[in-house]
Amino acid sequence: MRILVPTDFSENAKRAVKFAAEICLQHQYGLHLMHCYTARSSGFDENELTEEMEHSDILKADITIKEWVDELQEAYPQLDISYRNERGLLSDVIPKEGKQAHYAAIVMGTTGASARKNIFWGSNTALITAKSPIPVIAVPNADFNTNAKQIGLLTNFKEEELITLKEFLNIFHAPSDLHLIHVYKEQNDISAVNSKIESWIFNIEEATSITDITALTSPIIKEDENLDTVPEVITKIIQDNGLDLILVSKSRKSFFERLFTSSVSKAMALELHTPAFFGKTV
Repeated sequence: MRILVPTDFSENAKRAVKFAAEICLQHQYGLHLMHCYTARSSGFDENELTEEMEHSDILKADITIKEWVDELQEAYPQLDISYRNERGLLSDVIPKEGKQAHYAAIVMGTTGASARKNIFWGSNTALITAKSPIPVIAVPNADFNTNAKQIGLLTNFKEEELITLKEFLNIFHAPSDLHLIHVYKEQNDISAVNSKIESWIFNIEEATSITDITALTSPIIKEDENLDTVPEVITKIIQDNGLDLILVSKSRKSFFERLFTSSVSKAMALELHTPAFFGKTV
């Protein structure tokens, strides 16, 4: 099996490929680095690109990706690395490539070479995550722990979340310390919330080999203007508890869409400081 890593040769992409390399070494995967180019990104204009492709297979991207692979191979000599450049839009090429049976997951950055702000809906990361046939791990453009030990699962007690958790375990193999992240309305009965949590922990223990499970819950407090939505509350929980990776089921539409779009009330993007594992299920 291999981890697929799309790259635009940005610093965020470099973080993503190093994170993917660590995963590959820990779990005996190969790594496939892939760059998708257009006339603009190749370094040629459309006419020049057509002419050059007729007479030479070498583009500027060919040189750059080889330099990346050489540098990566030097840092990880035991890692099986393959690579390819392909003409086309990243959001079209990568999901299609991911359909091949030998890929376990896609690892990619959340900002590109020209991005000035964090993730936004409509970005390549969002488009690929939304239609990927395999799990996608989105890597933030910030320092983070590459040794994912403390795992957070966003939960609203849905069956899809168990599927996402199993997808994670299929890739990372060994059980991890698992923290269930649940946000509820302030007026909800806390005893009822705790009862659901306890029942859900039992279901997870029955369905997986994980036994070290804790719950991280928090109400939405409308009076607090800094924490007025589910994504903001979840982000605070993640940061306060030092989680290394969060698992997100794509059925969590509200969180999934807010993660990749600007907050209307604040006119700012929700920043991702922790790698996020998105299940392939919708």
